[in-house]
Amino acid sequence: MRARSLGVKMVSVAVVVVTAAYLLYVRPWQLRWGAIDEEIERPMPGDEIVKRPTFDATRAITIRARPQEIWPWIMQVGMTRAGWYSYDLLDNLGRPSAQRILPQLQNPKIGDVIPMSPDGKQGLYVKHFERDRWMLWWDGKGRSSWAWGLYPVDEARTRLYYPGAHAL
Repeated sequence: MRARSLGVKMVSVAVVVVTAAYLLYVRPWQLRWGAIDEEIERPMPGDEIVKRPTFDATRAITIRARPQEIWPWIMQVGMTRAGWYSYDLLDNLGRPSAQRILPQLQNPKIGDVIPMSPDGKQGLYVKHFERDRWMLWWDGKGRSSWAWGLYPVDEARTRLYYPGAHAL
């Protein structure tokens, strides 16, 4: 009985240590994956939508392409569209993301739904965009926003910057 009690205590301590390590080190890194300080602080379209976010993430990556080459891929993102270009098993329920540009998904309109649910009906809405520069999605209520920004680094590379904010 005493050994069992000691085992439960050790497991409890391990859970607390792992949780603390995740919250102190891993989670902050995840929320700003790839982004440098100036990108975290950079004003973006949609910053005014969520007044007091309880979740705020800014992620960025350098892509070896010009903004106009990246833009078509952003236009077709979505669960029942071209996918998320991520871990298809997790993010697309096993459905493979598109590996080519889909012409039928290249003409977004303000108010279009960017599907985030398996039935394609729930998601965020296109609020505004500037072709080859940025696109802003929101929930229509001011509780959630997601922006995509394309910032040229030089003639051959672009920073893709994608912050999101949510008020729960």
